[in-house]
Parts: sequence; C-alpha cells; structure tokens
Amino acid sequence: MSYDPAPSANGPVRAAQYLRMSSENQRYSTENQRNAIAEYAEQRGYEIVASYIDAGKSGLSLKGRDALRQLLSDALGSKRLFEAILVLDVSRWGRFQNPDQAAHYEFLCRQAGISVVYCAEPFGEDVAPVTTIVKHLKRVMAGEYSRELSGKLARAKRQQAELGFRQGARVPYGFRRVLVDPGRNPKQLLKDGERKALSNDKVVVVPGPPEELRVVRRIFRMYVLNELSITEIARRLADEDLRGHAGNFLTPAIVRTVLSSELCIGRMTYNRTIHRLQNPVIKNPESAWTRFAAFKPVVPVALYAKAQERLARRRLWDKETIKAALKQLLAREGYLKQKSIENAKDVPSAETVAAHFGSLYAAYEAVGYRPPPVSPFGNNGKHWSKKEILAGLRKLHAARGYITNRLINKSDCLPSNNYIRRHLGSLANALGEAGLPVIPHSEVQKHSWERRKKAGCDEYYHGIRWTDTRLLRALRRLEQQFGYTSANLIDQNGSTPKSGYYVKRFGSITKARKLAKLPRRSHSDITLAACKRRKEGTLIRRQWQDSNRIPVLRYRSEDILRGLRALARREGKITIALIDDEPNLPAATTVIHHFGSISRAYRLAGLVRLDGWPMRHGLPGPQRG
Repeated sequence: MSYDPAPSANGPVRAAQYLRMSSENQRYSTENQRNAIAEYAEQRGYEIVASYIDAGKSGLSLKGRDALRQLLSDALGSKRLFEAILVLDVSRWGRFQNPDQAAHYEFLCRQAGISVVYCAEPFGEDVAPVTTIVKHLKRVMAGEYSRELSGKLARAKRQQAELGFRQGARVPYGFRRVLVDPGRNPKQLLKDGERKALSNDKVVVVPGPPEELRVVRRIFRMYVLNELSITEIARRLADEDLRGHAGNFLTPAIVRTVLSSELCIGRMTYNRTIHRLQNPVIKNPESAWTRFAAFKPVVPVALYAKAQERLARRRLWDKETIKAALKQLLAREGYLKQKSIENAKDVPSAETVAAHFGSLYAAYEAVGYRPPPVSPFGNNGKHWSKKEILAGLRKLHAARGYITNRLINKSDCLPSNNYIRRHLGSLANALGEAGLPVIPHSEVQKHSWERRKKAGCDEYYHGIRWTDTRLLRALRRLEQQFGYTSANLIDQNGSTPKSGYYVKRFGSITKARKLAKLPRRSHSDITLAACKRRKEGTLIRRQWQDSNRIPVLRYRSEDILRGLRALARREGKITIALIDDEPNLPAATTVIHHFGSISRAYRLAGLVRLDGWPMRHGLPGPQRG
C-alpha cells in the first residue's frame, strides 16, 4: 500500500482503490481492475491516493485479506486519508456466504463518512432504495456463485478419484506422484508441492524408493509389534538421521500420517473429510469415502489393520471412557498417581487425562479417589499455614509491587510456588484470597522481559552478548545475502539468534525490520515471494527440533564456573533464579545443558549445600564473603 500527497481542498475527491484476485492464475486480474477503476475515476472526478491489493486471496471471508483489513482500519481511523473507496464490482468486495457481512463492512465505511463505489456495476454511486435491493441481490449472487462452483469442483474431483487419479499436491512419506497423460502413460515425476500444468494431464500415486518403503514397514512394526509410541518412533528415526521430503525429519505428525494412510495397502482414498467455503473440516462416514486399488500393498494388510485398531483406541478417549479406565486402574492398584497412569496400557497418558479434566487431581475427584495428604512442609523444613502464606504474599507485594513465581521462590517468607499451588489450587486463587490483584500471564511475562532488558540480562544469547545494534546489523546482513528475511531463515541460518529472540527484543519481526530500515513488504508480497522460492526449490522450511541436540555455547566452562563462584560469593547463596538474573552468566537452562545438571555445575564450581537451607547452595564456610 502506498499514499500519494493529498490534493488541495478544491481538487478532485480523494479515493482509495481496492483490488482482489482469488488465484495466482488470474495473471492480469488486478491490472485489469486497476485500468477500469482508473478510467472510472477520471470520468467521475476521483483522484486515487491509495491502493490496497489482496493478491491470490479468496473472497469468502475476511480471513487472510490483510489489505481489506488495513483498508477498513484506515477508513475508520481518526485521520481521514480518503473520502471514497473504489471497487470494480460487488464480487471483488467479497463473495461472503452471508450477504449481510459484506453490507456490514460497507456500512462501517459509510458511517465514517466514506462512500463505497462499485465502478463496473450499473448502480455505481447511487444509494436509492431500489439500488439497495439490487446490490443485495448482487451480493447473494456472488456468494451463490462460490457455493455452486464449490459443489461442481467437489463432484469433479470425486469422479477423478473414482478413476484412480490423485487429488491434492502432497502424499505421505514413502510414496510419489507421477504425471500421466489421458492414456495413463507416465510423463514425469512430480516433486513435493509441484502441480500439473495442463488440465488434460492427470496425477497418479506410485510407491517410492525401496529404502523409503523399508522405513514405512519398520514404522508399522515398531508401532504394532514393539508397541512404541508415535513420538518415540519419530525420536528413534531422528537419532538415525532419517529424513523425508525436502530433507526434513520424520516428525510425529508425519509418522501418524503414514500409519493412517491407506496407500500403505495400495488403496487411494478420497473424500474422507469435507472442507468447503472455509468452513470447519467435517469428517465423512466411511461409507462416503472413495477408494481405488492403485497398486500392491506395501505393508501386510493384517499389520495395517492392527495399526488402525491401536490408532482408533487413541482417538476414542473422552471423559466417560477415561473415568472408566481410571476406576479399573484404581480397583487393580488400590491407588492412583501419575507414574501408575503412565505405565498402564489400558489408560491414556497423564497428559491426556489432565487435558480432559483440567488436572490430575480433578480426575481423581471425578472417580471418587482422594490421594493421601501431602506432607505439610514447605521449603526450609517449615510448616506453612494458609494464614502465613497469605501474609507472606501481602508482604512480598508491598515490597516489590508485583508477584511472580521467581520472586516467591527467592523469598524467605514464603514456601515454593509449587507448594502454594498444591494447597491453594493456583497462584491466582492465592492472590485473590490475599486481596491482591491477579495480573494476566502475558502482562507478567511482558514486565519480566522489560526488567531483564533493563538489567542487561537479555542481551546474552547462548553466551554471546547481542545488543540491539548488533541484532539489526545481522538482520540487514541476512537481507543482503539472501534478498529476504523470514522467521525460518532467522532460525536456521546459524549466525543469528532465533526469531523468538527478535520478537522478545523488538516485539515482532516486522518491527525489527523497520528499525533495521529494511523495505516494508505486505503480507501478499511475502506470500508470493515464498511461493516463488518453493517453485525454485530454495524455500527454507521449518525443521523439527531434535530434543537431543545440544545448543551452541560460546562460553568456556572455566568462565561459567568462575562466574558461579563470584555470584555465590556476592549473594551468599546461589539459585537458578539468581543465575537467570545475572548478566555475566548464560541462562540456567544453558548451564544445565552444558554440564548435564545444575548440581554437577555446582559441584565443579566447588559449591556445597548450605546448612539450614536444604535447597540452597553456596561456597564453603571459609570462602564466603
């Protein structure tokens, strides 16, 4: 979007033009719209001062139409940039399935004193009652066109699927798409993301290379015979550096797709779900599926059936079935706890139980089980009553003006934050009972970032100090080297901190680019550039993070140990919270990754457990001070 200088008060009416094309194949659509609107503007006395373009965007809803969102925001803003909006016709404004939605957006503009003009419609700028009726019919017709087209495309795709032709641009790991002519003669192998260029050509699916098919069979054996979880299978494959399309790791999502795909038994399946007109995805019953026997099974049918039985068990958990499983486990074991739930094969994971009921304790209460009371001792071997906890929270808030988990754990007048949660339900409940304000987690995190930034703690990333100037210089260097910057490029180039670090420091990648004085790009420009890189095969995709990969640490071990001793000498004790707050040390998690555990780091630094402080470490007696 760009603005021209505003005209004089007696000049033509300032107008913004909105252009939209629904597909990249409509190569000249926006240019044709621009020419028609320019001709209309010249004849009617408008001066186009702003352009809003949604390239390759569907008109079914406001989702993804950043230009229209910005147009509405500018139209409703306090500073009026234009007096009219020029659109080619009603369908370019949108093919909303509810015509009142299109009318609502137009009403908002007119209420702000900005008229919406449809240049190619017979009613043009007229707002008479008859025109309103015609315009409403046009909106209904625009939405109906999309519905009819969606139905025709769905029928055509199902007919093609019944003939054995693949619908869609992706296939699971272990399989390939082949472009064929109408006589099914192969023409070429399609890469991931590539599409056919001619409507007469078709696409079929064939088994992939033998080494990939061996991995597919191995996945089924590990899942059915060895009873490994999907996550564990993905982790083992990643440890062996097995990669799939575009060199990416076989993530749990990819493994789950392989296990559930009927291509493994040689059948192409279509119409399993419905996703039309940007509505939510709906699962079709199996009777509505379209199947085609394409090739011989890659995996034995019996093995595939057992895998589907196990996958079905994973998807059938709801509150009632979980309660029944927990009751059976309680009758068998006599008690319930997280470890017994994880070890039981007929019960979902503790994470699934907690997700359905809110917490494990809520699940225990739902089945009528009361776990034995937890030892009524907090930190330092002291008994903490509810009255003492609430008084300690008020005292801490009066001293610091806010309360966080870290402040609670550092405070000598309170038990640990886990103790407070266990006995008072949550920290928010405890603050409410103490009569203290409950701050949202996002605000707490924001204030924490601001405090760490003022203290200089957040200037360190993996042991390297990154000032704002250095971060922006690195961003400009990436732009100069690659011609663009993206979150994936920042994450994987190896010479800068992660994109999340930029967001934490500057608020967003866009703000960082603005501070680095890099050219501003619209969302549509970014999307089109990414599509171009994907076609060229140069797109950097998001990689699955290997949990066993140790982050790069540019501190020397002796420097860390020296810093730990200096911190313990200055504070009289040392904790993870103090390490995180220390600008001259890397984060505590980095120290743990480097030495294996925090206790080992303390031991190597010559730190010991302090008397009277069961959870505190420091220097031996003679070295203190």
